[in-house]
Amino acid sequence: MKVPFALTLSFLVTAVWAGGYQNCLERAWLFQAYLIDQHNPEAQRQIGYQCSNWRQNKCIGNWTPCRGRQGRRQCNFDDFQIFLGNLQPGMNRQTQGVNRPDGSLDITETAKNCIWTWRNARAAPYNFRGYKAVKHGRNNHNDFIYRIGQITNDNYNKPAVKAAAGAQAFRTADDALAAITKARVADHGRHLIPAARAGLPGVTVVEKDMGANPYYRAAWVPPAGVDADPPRWKTVDWEATINNPANPPDTRDRVRGWLGPFYRGPTANGHAKDHWQVLRSYKTISDRTNRCRKH
Repeated sequence: MKVPFALTLSFLVTAVWAGGYQNCLERAWLFQAYLIDQHNPEAQRQIGYQCSNWRQNKCIGNWTPCRGRQGRRQCNFDDFQIFLGNLQPGMNRQTQGVNRPDGSLDITETAKNCIWTWRNARAAPYNFRGYKAVKHGRNNHNDFIYRIGQITNDNYNKPAVKAAAGAQAFRTADDALAAITKARVADHGRHLIPAARAGLPGVTVVEKDMGANPYYRAAWVPPAGVDADPPRWKTVDWEATINNPANPPDTRDRVRGWLGPFYRGPTANGHAKDHWQVLRSYKTISDRTNRCRKH
């Protein structure tokens, strides 16, 4: 499928398998989808199951569910993190999940707690695999995105599940999806801005301020080889760059000519090339949410 140029400008600014804050947002999105899915009869539930024996890229064991601790009927967010696995020592005793006064999951505050729980343990959030989170999941992040998004949309279209979960539950899931996209755009933006300036000599690349970094802590000192957190999120404002009257008249063509090889093809930037498919996965899920839900 050929992606329109305007769409490329809007979305070609993301990261691949989520790391850091984006990873924590994906954990919150997954957990919110799990809460919704729990309103199905047990035999129809899909999220919150993991393969007990994964070998040679397939499940040869059983799909086992997340079990709530301390007598809970179902997993809370912290139980779910233990279920996903690979926590650092002591993290299983940390509270990460944050609920709003109405009881719904606070996506931003939960993700902030998540990233700092990992950082305080001197580790980056572990990149869990799909087969650790959803029935028939695979070791493929794009498949994970599609699967969780589609299950949530299917649950929206089940009257009993929709009524039991409530409208706020689906709004929270949608807000999480939007937050993931924004965080990915911002995370990649700090790499995209200098790359665009280097690749487009003679063009004034205009920055877009995306707001304050929600998890920024000025006192945090990153480990060696890790970039410091920016206090504000920024990326390239492509339309402002193209429409800047001070820029050459062929700026649109130059931007188009630079973006293509940067993200795709044999000469593509390695990280940027990997980002492209994940980006399309999130765009596809957003489109499906708007198109496939029955209102």
